[in-house]
Amino acid sequence: MRKKSLFIYLCIVLTLITANAETHTAIAKTSADYKDLIGLDEKTKAKVDKWLNEGLIQGISEERFGVNETITRAEFAKIVALSVGITINNTLKISSFNDVRSDDPVYGDKLSFIEALRESGITDGIEIDHFNPSGLVTKEQFAVFLIRAQGKDAEGKQTQAGSDETVSNYAKGYVALALKLFPYLRSEGSFYGSIPITRQMVLLGLDDLTVSYCGCRNSEGDRLR
Repeated sequence: MRKKSLFIYLCIVLTLITANAETHTAIAKTSADYKDLIGLDEKTKAKVDKWLNEGLIQGISEERFGVNETITRAEFAKIVALSVGITINNTLKISSFNDVRSDDPVYGDKLSFIEALRESGITDGIEIDHFNPSGLVTKEQFAVFLIRAQGKDAEGKQTQAGSDETVSNYAKGYVALALKLFPYLRSEGSFYGSIPITRQMVLLGLDDLTVSYCGCRNSEGDRLR
């Protein structure tokens, strides 16, 4: 009888320990968990907390958020796919892009998100069969994403392009419109569209990325590079 009681007691203890561990695992991180965010302004911290809680963004390590770090196309693909709410097929193992593989130790887990973006027409990659998952997201690419997320793809194409030679031809209309709509993209002088964005810029743009999705499929000449 004593052995039976001891067994039941141990089972209860193990159950409580497991439940407690699962509870801690389920708790989302906050800005307070990242050492490199100490001293950051409260407005930016609030955005970090908001999107961490939504599960749309995460730190680059357990202790660093990397607010001033760049972001790869694969990482950004996941954020955009989750933000605009398109269907994600998590069972996919083979990509339509030659440079995206499920067994890639760094970007393999982003395959389903990349494919969802292509299927939805948000991007066709840098070439027909290449996505360049390790490439960095540039300012002009970011501007195009923002405009399309607002359902203004047609308006972006029709907007009169400026004379800024630091912006690729395919993106000029989108960038011109984005500069009117999103003050945080503006700066003195040229736009320099090929410069990579930082994760802080992603934080600023997530409110706009999550507004809507136009559902448009890009023509061959308008692929988001």
